[in-house]
Amino acid sequence: MATLQTLPEAAALFPANGMSGSPALAARSFFYSVFKHRRLVVGVFLLVFLASALMAVLRPRTWRAATKVLVKVGEAVQLAPAEAPSRSVNVPLNPDVVAGEAEIVKSRQVLEEAVVRVGIKPESGISMAEMISKMQLALAVAPAPGSNVLQISYLGRNPERAAHLVNTLTDVYVEHHNKAYANEGIHSFYADQLRILESEMKAAQHRLRGYLRRTKVVDVDQEIHILNQDLQDADKSLRGHREKIGGAERKLVEVTAQLGRTPSHVPYSEEYRANPTIQTFKDRLAGLEIERYQALQRYQPDDRHIRDKEEEIANVRARLREEKDRVLNVETLQENSIYRELQRNQLTIEAALADLRERAAPMAEHVTELKKRVHQLRDQRFMINNLKQVADEKAYAFDLYWRKQEEARISEAMKTQSIVNVTVVERATAPLEPENGLLMPLLIGLMSGLLVGAGMAIAVEYLNRRLRFEEEVERYLELPVLAVIPELHTAPDVAHG
Repeated sequence: MATLQTLPEAAALFPANGMSGSPALAARSFFYSVFKHRRLVVGVFLLVFLASALMAVLRPRTWRAATKVLVKVGEAVQLAPAEAPSRSVNVPLNPDVVAGEAEIVKSRQVLEEAVVRVGIKPESGISMAEMISKMQLALAVAPAPGSNVLQISYLGRNPERAAHLVNTLTDVYVEHHNKAYANEGIHSFYADQLRILESEMKAAQHRLRGYLRRTKVVDVDQEIHILNQDLQDADKSLRGHREKIGGAERKLVEVTAQLGRTPSHVPYSEEYRANPTIQTFKDRLAGLEIERYQALQRYQPDDRHIRDKEEEIANVRARLREEKDRVLNVETLQENSIYRELQRNQLTIEAALADLRERAAPMAEHVTELKKRVHQLRDQRFMINNLKQVADEKAYAFDLYWRKQEEARISEAMKTQSIVNVTVVERATAPLEPENGLLMPLLIGLMSGLLVGAGMAIAVEYLNRRLRFEEEVERYLELPVLAVIPELHTAPDVAHG
């Protein structure tokens, strides 16, 4: 038809009405745009398809290896009578069990152990932790719909290594699962500990009995009590004995002092006699008085003869006075009985004091021995208590581990009925087809090329402001179309002629 240039106002009024009006007009516009710009569509299609094909060919191939594990929950049901065997009822998996098993499989410890067993080494410039993190992203754990089967898959570039890694990972998972749920080995652990504790308990009891035999102690507390009583009595006797010694010493000092003050002899009788010297001096004094008197008859009083006589008379009188103080007596003495009694008491006290002092040393030694024995028994009691405590602790631990062993034995006997059981039902094999084959990328590239090419054609036609069909003219002019003038194309030879 003839091409009519539209006004800008017309393009603004209904730019997309031709594409979104009636379905027939929309389809006609679509095919018109595609066939009109078929070269563009083919070019874009080839570009997208070839790019997709090139990427599909050049990208590395990946293979997915998977194993299947049967997970069942057992519950023991005891039938009547009590002697009847028990049966196990399987219940479906719940989300908690699935999540728990998936976490065990995807745990870093399980994956690291599997990598170590397989012998995978990280590439240069990549650490082991980074490699494990990337491998965790390639690992998938999901339950099979409507069953108790858990599928473990791994996406890798090497099919054999992927299968080997998945199988190893499954084995490690089963081991960790048993460690997480079961208590295997607890009974043997307690049995080993029981043997060790039994030997230690017997050794502790043997040390206690040997120590009691060496010390010859039957009841240390009773012996300490008896020795304390004996020590108190002996110490009391020693204190009393020392008080006696002190009293005897004080009495001896007192008696010695009295003995020093008491005379050993006392007068028995006394006889007084006249002093003949006094009479002689009296006679001599009388003669001198007579001679002085006669001299006074012949001489003056101050004469030398008179003075000599007076001097001589004075001397005789002085001697007479001296002799008068000297009384001649005869005294008879006898031994003092009090002094003799004090001496006897002194000797008695000294003998008693010596005896007391002689007995004090053994008594003090006896008290010292008792104290030493009490201290020795206390040390022995401390040692015996320690040995008893060790023996009691070993016996208590032995009894506790024996009960724990019985509990573990019963628990291990019932573990298959009370825990989650895991069984590998299908092991992984090397996959034959890669996960990212060529068919799917080529189909995607084909569809993408067609869609992108058609979209480009529609976009180009959408940007064109010309009226293309008579329906658009009628809608724009609101008048019916009477005739259609087709486009005239000039032939190349006519144009050049």
